[in-house]
Amino acid sequence: MKINSRKFLTTYTFGTHTAKHIFCNVCGITSFYIPRSNPDGVAVAFRCVDRGTLKHVEIRQFDGQDWESEVDRSGISAFSKIDPKKSG
Repeated sequence: MKINSRKFLTTYTFGTHTAKHIFCNVCGITSFYIPRSNPDGVAVAFRCVDRGTLKHVEIRQFDGQDWESEVDRSGISAFSKIDPKKSG
């Protein structure tokens, strides 16, 4: 991210303040999100990324009504972990 772009971002937290909702203070879109379930990860709204930047996008269904059990079932926190087989 360009340094001068940061002035357009605002972070909103609530409750435990673990999750961080980072949104554009001009248009209001939530472009980045640090989840409470995975605070070392970052979710990115892929439609906010320039076309051709991403090599792969995978969309997964998530049951938001049963959030706690869905986090455990989905294994979503593993997505931000570095795979030792691929890191070196």
